[in-house]
Amino acid sequence: MLEYCEYVDTRQFERLVTLFAENGVLSRPDTGEIKGRAAIKAFFDVLTTDPLVHAASNLLVTVTGPESAEAVSYVTVYRSYRQNHAGQPKLEAPYAIAKYVDRFVVEDGAWKIGVRDTIFAAKE
Repeated sequence: MLEYCEYVDTRQFERLVTLFAENGVLSRPDTGEIKGRAAIKAFFDVLTTDPLVHAASNLLVTVTGPESAEAVSYVTVYRSYRQNHAGQPKLEAPYAIAKYVDRFVVEDGAWKIGVRDTIFAAKE
């Protein structure tokens, strides 16, 4: 689950989509359901190039079966639009606060995200 945040922040979208099941779903209120690895990658390919940091917390995982699990976690997203006096990304107020509700499945012997629902508590 933390790999997802790392891969978004470092724009490693080829690696990010491997976290999803082949027919996995990313659901967001601003895009609806994005189905399948190719569509999920296409979504992230046009995501902002501004520096992002996803700070994840409050992770709760419940195993629901031998090949299924559910999880809830929260993320605070920081996005930098400008640079500070040293030319580094300037720390801004959080860009978004969201809750991830995940359903995991085992695919080819590995745990994958079957569905990730993103619920925004606040977003710029």
